[in-house]
Amino acid sequence: MHTGRCELKAVSKIIKVDYLSRVEGEGGLVIEIKNGRTAKLRVNIFEAPRFFESFLRGRPYSDVMDFTARICGICPVAYQMSSVHAIEKIFCIEVEKPIRELRRLLYCGEWIESHALHIYLLNGPDFFGIESAWAAKEYLPIAKKGLTFKKLGNKILTILGGRSVHPVSVRIGGFYKTPGKKALAALLPELEKAYEESLKEIKWAVGLNFNDNSWDTEYVSLTHQDEYPMNHGSVASNKGLIMPMEKFIESVQEYQVEYSTALHSGIKRDSSVSPYIVGPVSRLNLNHDRLPSEIKNVIRESNISLPVTNTQMGIIARTVELAYAFYEAIRIINGYDEPDKPFVDFEIGAGEAVWITEAPRGILIHRYELDDAGHVKSCTIIPPTSQNFGHMEADIYHFLQNNADKSEDFIKKESEKIIRSYDPCISCSVHVMKIEK
Repeated sequence: MHTGRCELKAVSKIIKVDYLSRVEGEGGLVIEIKNGRTAKLRVNIFEAPRFFESFLRGRPYSDVMDFTARICGICPVAYQMSSVHAIEKIFCIEVEKPIRELRRLLYCGEWIESHALHIYLLNGPDFFGIESAWAAKEYLPIAKKGLTFKKLGNKILTILGGRSVHPVSVRIGGFYKTPGKKALAALLPELEKAYEESLKEIKWAVGLNFNDNSWDTEYVSLTHQDEYPMNHGSVASNKGLIMPMEKFIESVQEYQVEYSTALHSGIKRDSSVSPYIVGPVSRLNLNHDRLPSEIKNVIRESNISLPVTNTQMGIIARTVELAYAFYEAIRIINGYDEPDKPFVDFEIGAGEAVWITEAPRGILIHRYELDDAGHVKSCTIIPPTSQNFGHMEADIYHFLQNNADKSEDFIKKESEKIIRSYDPCISCSVHVMKIEK
C-alpha cells in the first residue's frame, strides 16, 4: 500500500586505513560518512601498552632517567629531561649554568634529528604525492638533505649523551661526564653550514601546497620570558591559559576510548573537557617573539602569517625550529666552559613534583612521588601524542565538514596527511591503559 511517503535510504561509505604509514608505532583510521556527513571517525591505536609507570614503582630515583629514555628511540632526551628536572625539584637541586646549557644543547640535538626525520622522510613525501622518501628519483636530494641534518643532530647526542639512541650520560645533579670544549667546538663548522642551509628550508616549506583547514583551536606550550622554551617555563595557551607546571597537570583530563590502547587528553573547564594541540605549531604561535632576529627576518620575508591555524602547515613550524636548534647549538658551544665538576652534590628526600619539557612533538608531562629512600611510590607520564589524539580526530572531522563529498581516495590521503602533520609517536602514547571492571 502506498503511504505517500518517500523512504530515504541512507547513503554511506566507510573509509579504512588499516595501517598508518610513516608514523612511529601501529595505528589505523576508520571514517564512516552517511548522507554527506561524518558519522564516525576513529584513529585506532592497537599497539600493545607497555605500562612504564608500573615498571618504575619501587625503583630507586637513579633508575628513572634510563628507564624513561627507553620509552622512545626518537625522543629519549625529552623523557630524561622531564624526569631529571622533576626529581631534582623534589631534592631541591639547582644546577649551575654550564650544566643547564649542556642540557639545552642535548635537547637541540634531539630537536634536530627528530625534526629532520619528520620534515624530510615522514611528512615531506605527502606534499610530492609519493608513498615514501625513496619512491621518486626527484625526491632523493631532499631526503639526502634530511639525513645530513639528522646525522648532525645524532653527533650532538653522541658527544653529550654517550650514544645517539637512549643516551646514558644524564644523572640527577648534572651529567656523569661532560665533554671538553674542543670536542664540541669541532662541530661548529658543520653546524654553521647546516644553519645557513636550514634558513633556506623555511622558504622551501612555505612553498609547499597546503589544503586550507584553518580553525579556531587551543594551542598549548611552555613559554619563558628569556628563551624559546625547551626545559623551563610556565604553561600557556592562546585561550588565556597561563599557569605553573604543577597546576597544568591538574587541568588535564586523561580518558580512555574503546578503540585505542592509548589514553586521550583534554583540558578541564567547568563541566567540559576540550581538545588542545601541543608541538611545533603551538610553540611557534606562542613563542615566536623569542626567536633570534635573523630567523624572525626569514619568517617575515617568507610571508608566514602568525599564528599558524592550519595543522598541515606544521612542517613550516618544524623548519623554523630546525633552524633555531642549529642556531642555539652554535650559541651554546661558543659560550661553553667546561664545569669543574659534571654534577652537583645533593641529599635524597621524599616528596612529589611535576616537570614539563618540550619534546619535539610537544609538552611531555612527568609527575613523581618518592619516599624517604628516594624510591618511586607513584608516577604519571603524559606524552605529547596522547595529548594530541583528541585534537587530531577533531582536526580530521573539521576537514571532512567541507570535503565529505570528495572521493574516497582523496579523503583517505588527506586524512593520513593530517595525522602525519602531528608527527605522532604511537609507541610513546601506549605505556598506560585504564581497565574498567
